[in-house]
Amino acid sequence: MKVFLLIFIAAYACSCGKTSAVEKKLSAADSLIITFTLPDKDTVINTVTTTEPVAIKKLTGFLGGKTNDGVPCGYDGHIDFFSKQQLLLQVVFSYHKEDCRQFIFDFENKVQSVEVSNEAKNFLQSLASGKNWY
Repeated sequence: MKVFLLIFIAAYACSCGKTSAVEKKLSAADSLIITFTLPDKDTVINTVTTTEPVAIKKLTGFLGGKTNDGVPCGYDGHIDFFSKQQLLLQVVFSYHKEDCRQFIFDFENKVQSVEVSNEAKNFLQSLASGKNWY
């Protein structure tokens, strides 16, 4: 019984903090551009550009979150991740509506949807309002 418990604990510990395939791909990102739009419109209200590794890693980490059904329900902007001036991935996001908070992106020829966590929502809101803290 003790051996089983040790194996279970070891397996659980190894599974925590695993890096998703998207996060692995974006580990090469050296810059990003976040374009904020009016909800469900193409009218740009703010743009944030950064080469700060801390900010890039934080946003990349949000994409490894909980997946959801991926039914498009609106958009508030998009994030473009770059490596050496080449686009790695474009992510469309929605965070204003409580029942429609998601990141949507095409990865390996499959549309994926990840839930926008409260932390991600707060981070995006602060950037949209002009606060550049990471």
